[in-house]
Formats: sequence, structure tokens, C-alpha cells
Amino acid sequence: MLHEVEDIEQEKVRLTLRPPVHDAPPVLCAFDVVTNSPVEEYSRRLRSVLSAALDLAVSASFDDDDLPVDTVPGWFAAAGSGLAGAVPDFARRGADRYAAAVKGGPWDLQEWLFQFDPDSEFRGWAWWDLTQASEDRVRIWVDTWGESFFACDELRWVAYISGGDEVAGPTVVRTADWVAAIAS
Repeated sequence: MLHEVEDIEQEKVRLTLRPPVHDAPPVLCAFDVVTNSPVEEYSRRLRSVLSAALDLAVSASFDDDDLPVDTVPGWFAAAGSGLAGAVPDFARRGADRYAAAVKGGPWDLQEWLFQFDPDSEFRGWAWWDLTQASEDRVRIWVDTWGESFFACDELRWVAYISGGDEVAGPTVVRTADWVAAIAS
């Protein structure tokens, strides 16, 4: 799925403002995350990384070998670098949990950022929302254009590195489930 610049701009808005119910697609996909930090901190960290990536998606040239990383939070950049001393405990723990769950190593920062190339078909999701399910649980909602199987390991990586202990999903859910979650 190609991501048009206008779509990415809307995705950026949804990072900071809950989308209106009437804009919701018929179905969404959800990831359930158990956090190892307060939900507010987790949400702030997750959104800060995705915001930097989406900003690059609309402003950077993906024809270059390397994308600028000055707006990417330092803790996130360090998580894939192997610089153990520069990685905060929540991110180190998330990297370990990711490796155990996905059976893969850390993402290289540039490789991760290139997943947001608007002309690439690798990223099969667009940010929709985040809701709090309990004191230490959140649900990440994404639009997958009705697809139940899509590339999402880059989302899993940021979900773990931002302070996730467990990341379950994706699960296809009705939009009514999201509406109920935002109403509670």
C-alpha cells in the first residue's frame, strides 16, 4: 500500500488528536500492549518516535543513502545501535522482549526509518489511535485497509522499545470496538 503525502499528514494529525468517529474505516486492526511504565509515558514515547518518522516521510528524500536522524528521540536511535550504556532500561527491556517474541535482532535505525518511505509498499498500516485499556495496558489501533495480514514488525519494534513488555496482535476489530473504547 502506497502512502500518499496527504494520508501521512492525516496520520500525523491522528498522533496528537483523536480522529472523529465519522472518519473511521469499517474495520481496524489492534495491538494490545502491556507496558512496563505508566501509560502516559508510554504513549508520549511511542508518539514521539512515530511523529519523527512521519515528519521524515513527508519531508525527506528517500533517494539518499541515509535519512536525517536529528529529530528521532535519542533513546530510540540508541536502542538499535548496540550502545548498551545509551539505552534506557525500558528500551533495553523492550528490545529483549522484541527479540524473544519475533525471533529477530534489533532494527537498524535507517532500515526502520526507510519503512516510512511514502513510495514503498512495505508498511501495511497507518496510525489510527491509542486507547488505555487499564493501568498498564494500551491498545494501538491501526488502519490496514481491511487487510488482516500485513507487514508490521516496524510497529512491533517501536511498541516494544517505547516500553512494551508484551505486544499481542494484530487482531481485526470492528470500528464499533474502537468507538466503545473511546467512549469509556
